[in-house]
Amino acid sequence: MPTILMNGASRGIGLHAARHMLDADPTLRLIVLARGEQPDLPRTTVLRADLTSLDSLRKAAAQISEPVDGYVGNAGIQLTNTTTTTTDGYETTFAVNVLAHHLLLRLVPLTDRARVVITGSDAHFGDFRHNLGLVPAPRWTSPDQLARPNPGRSGRGAYADSKLGVLYLVHALARRGVDAYTWNPSFTPGTGLVRADRIGNVLFRRVFPLIPGVNTAERAGAQLAAAATGPLSAPAGSYIDRSTVTRSSDESYDEAREDELWSAAERLVS
Repeated sequence: MPTILMNGASRGIGLHAARHMLDADPTLRLIVLARGEQPDLPRTTVLRADLTSLDSLRKAAAQISEPVDGYVGNAGIQLTNTTTTTTDGYETTFAVNVLAHHLLLRLVPLTDRARVVITGSDAHFGDFRHNLGLVPAPRWTSPDQLARPNPGRSGRGAYADSKLGVLYLVHALARRGVDAYTWNPSFTPGTGLVRADRIGNVLFRRVFPLIPGVNTAERAGAQLAAAATGPLSAPAGSYIDRSTVTRSSDESYDEAREDELWSAAERLVS
């Protein structure tokens, strides 16, 4: 009976993905990390965990004794500022979107056949074609700086930085022998990801979903499930845009930055 560890499965894309995976494989078991609401899913063990607390993640990981056959890191956050901090003093967007995944993969044992899929974003491109001008381009600096509050950086800018960081993390994992991938849902409004002001909430939840061609949570969930458990003929480290393996931004292929992020993440979560 295969087992997959997953976060970000309580609602939206992640909940749809979990349902698709469980429906497709009646032998599959999920371990879901959730802070509050518990998803109503069969063959699922829910562990309480807060991705803004490294200690909480350590306690959850300690409850997983057997190696898991996959990791779906779908949890993510986008704030309106970069002054919000976690219990560990780190900038919340970077901590949840990058450091939490790194720590879990550091602590939870994986089987030899395990596949790791972490949700990325078009935001890492930083251009109008991919972001419709809604998110500024990443401004990558050292991971130590990105992990600290920065009143001079917008919340959406920090989100772009963190999603570029996801690609560096996945590439670093792949170079260390992990079957890891970045999956991108593309523009998917209405998921509750964005913690915006009142106008922003109205736009993301009621206006943007009406735009022809945008992704939906239901469709994105099926795409994430396929990336996590379906047939996949692509080398580790690949970027999966919805259902297509393609190339991420030129900036995302930088081994020096990948190694710098890996070393910093090891230190920051220790």
